[in-house]
Amino acid sequence: MNMKLTRTILLLFSLTLSVAGLGAQEQSDSSAVVLSPADTLENSDSAGMFNALDYSMQSRYIERGEPFIENKFSDNTFLSVHGGSEKLSPRGNSTYNWSAAAKISFGKWFNPYNALRVTLAGERTFRNNDRSVIWFAGLDISHMFNMSRYFGGYKPSRFLEISTVEGLRYRYSMTGGDGTSAAGLHLGFNFNMNLGGGMDFFVEPLATFYSDNIDHSARWNWHRYDITYGGTMGLSYRFHSHKPYRTGPSDTGNAFVSLSAGPAFHYADLVMERMGLFKSLGAQVNISYGKWFTPVFALRATGFFTTDKWIAYGNGDKRNAWYYGARVEGMLELVSLFRGGKKADFSLPLLFGPEIACVTKRESTRNINNFYLGLTGGFQLKYRILEYISIFMEPRITIVPYTIVNVSEDPLKHVGHNYYDTLYNLNFGIELDLGFLQ
Repeated sequence: MNMKLTRTILLLFSLTLSVAGLGAQEQSDSSAVVLSPADTLENSDSAGMFNALDYSMQSRYIERGEPFIENKFSDNTFLSVHGGSEKLSPRGNSTYNWSAAAKISFGKWFNPYNALRVTLAGERTFRNNDRSVIWFAGLDISHMFNMSRYFGGYKPSRFLEISTVEGLRYRYSMTGGDGTSAAGLHLGFNFNMNLGGGMDFFVEPLATFYSDNIDHSARWNWHRYDITYGGTMGLSYRFHSHKPYRTGPSDTGNAFVSLSAGPAFHYADLVMERMGLFKSLGAQVNISYGKWFTPVFALRATGFFTTDKWIAYGNGDKRNAWYYGARVEGMLELVSLFRGGKKADFSLPLLFGPEIACVTKRESTRNINNFYLGLTGGFQLKYRILEYISIFMEPRITIVPYTIVNVSEDPLKHVGHNYYDTLYNLNFGIELDLGFLQ
């Protein structure tokens, strides 16, 4: 009996020690797991291990690019001269032609992304219902946000940068002896191309929402606002005391001249009704000067003269139209673009730009004369036959807007109407690269 009791007591004592030992182990294990975050980071860093907590709650990565240097106030300022056209949306029984606009601007980049720009502007348009000329003069204050720098970093030598343009506008509008003021909000984009030497070429489409009566139409127009749309293009000069910040893309090309000519066709409702497209056949002659600023982009200025047939009478008589003026085009070379800037004997530049010219049309009793600001575009199929000589074929289309006043003794019919001619050209030419002069 005593032996059994003794064995029982020894067994219970052993179990008690075992439970105590397990409890102590669990306590030590739990104390090892429950560590402070600081101890955890210290231990992981000392062990050279990856710790995800090091990368939590981070902001989006932004490419900073080169440092934004400003040694004095004139650094990062720019002066621009630009021109273009805007059109007032029709209101009531009145329509308007495309205006001619001229602007001069001064601005400053306060950091890589944000600029403030002040613009002096003047515009002229024609109201068709009473043949009135409307003049506008005023001031624009614009904020510009450079999206290319925000997403790609600050690089002063970058060729193309895209910025938003938003701001306020004041205009004083005059027609006859009547003058009125209007405020506006404008929105758009700025496409800026770095030409080197501190010079930039830019294109800027804009839309503007004005307060009422900028077009002097309050008597018949119930709308309490007016809208214009259009754009400008021009040249900018960048000021900076640090000369490398005025440079452009390093690989620039040569200047060139070209001479071309070919058939011209006139597409319009009257042409198609009276004689058809091919019977409007005429000719165009062009002389051009341009400059490659990168392997893929050039600017070209062209003087031109075009003649075609625009009207046919019942007796078979046809009358001519003449177009004469200048165009400025950007050239985007697709072959070099897809070859990473490498040049080839064959090239395919796309062409687009404004055309500033006059049109004269003969009628049976008068000549119609008009100034116009149009748009033109096309492409070249060009092949280099010698080191500095190339031949090319250039299909082209041009949109020509103009206004004609219908002569009538009835004042309600003696009004202006907007018209659009579409011109097609197929020019063949020769181009001389001026690199041989260097």
